[in-house]
Amino acid sequence: MDIIIQQDRFLKTLNFIQGVSDRKSVMPVLSYFLLQSLSEDKIEVFATDLDMGLTVKTEAEVRAPGAMLLPSKKLFSIVHELPKKSIRISTSKMEGWCDVICEKSRFKLPYRDVKSFPKKPDFPEEFSNLLPPEVLLSTLDKTLFAAAKEDVRYALNCIFMEKKPEATRVVATDGYRLAQTDLGILKDLKLDEPIMIPKRGMMELKRTLDRAKAELVRFDVKDKNAYFQMEDVEMFIRLTEGDYPDYEQVIPKMGGQKIYLNRWDLITGLRRVSRIANDMDEGAKFTFKERELNLEMGNADAGIANETINTSYIGETIVTAFNYRYCLDVLGAIEEEEVEVELTEGDHPSVFRGKDNKETFYLIMPINIEEERA
Repeated sequence: MDIIIQQDRFLKTLNFIQGVSDRKSVMPVLSYFLLQSLSEDKIEVFATDLDMGLTVKTEAEVRAPGAMLLPSKKLFSIVHELPKKSIRISTSKMEGWCDVICEKSRFKLPYRDVKSFPKKPDFPEEFSNLLPPEVLLSTLDKTLFAAAKEDVRYALNCIFMEKKPEATRVVATDGYRLAQTDLGILKDLKLDEPIMIPKRGMMELKRTLDRAKAELVRFDVKDKNAYFQMEDVEMFIRLTEGDYPDYEQVIPKMGGQKIYLNRWDLITGLRRVSRIANDMDEGAKFTFKERELNLEMGNADAGIANETINTSYIGETIVTAFNYRYCLDVLGAIEEEEVEVELTEGDHPSVFRGKDNKETFYLIMPINIEEERA
């Protein structure tokens, strides 16, 4: 194999696959990527950790066709430091080695036989769905943070998608908070049954979307995989099997007290009072009084911080508490200037949403905090 490719083009290509190549796997071969020629002027790179995979096609001068497995992180770090000139990659006279040459820089790297690498699954010849990338990115921004990271209940580590009569619904929860959005714009999405896509794969998809700058995203589900195609970039994510929790059961059925606040006032207030908290104290006390909210954090040892925010609330004093990090995550996902907080009684979750937003809402479970604060 012998190819010549521009440094900036190759660096961009390798950058796509860095989040997929698995350095920590018990299978060392997964820290490699497949480099192969497709034609006289096109090559392809493919990386996978078995749970997901990413393929990127790009232009290159192919002097001699072929394929090889190269160490992903090591080659990326080398290419990153090379000048913006032509890079030549070719098999060496020494069996099992390849030469990487750019200007006065020369590297000799070991490569592996392609037969030891997992095969890429067959992508659909025709995709059932065309998605606007901005809609997909916005949906991930609104929901991804609420999914768990490494919960033993595997379903909570996923993004849940299902068809409703008038929309496609996307849900994420870690058991303490929940994000739900109904996408009316995707009401015609072809999805035969509900699916669960792992959070890690969707995080990598978001990163890929940000870099690909595609005009459309092709999407389909086949053979227990979700497939995405963005022009010269293709990605598959292995679906999680099983049942998703009955999330509708925790959504409050009875309307609670609705209170309206300025979103930025609440964000800055929470940020300020949280400065006094330690890692073990993440509870923020919310005290709603006549047209104001008092935020309180801290304890007798570390000190106490208070912040008062104007609200629309009229009525008797209401006291509750939430994890301030969860609140900031939710407020960061809400786009509207004004926030609607719907308080419920007891240990039921409260509802947060942008004012007049009927498509997207968030649930946050209240927490118990020490009543005695000097």
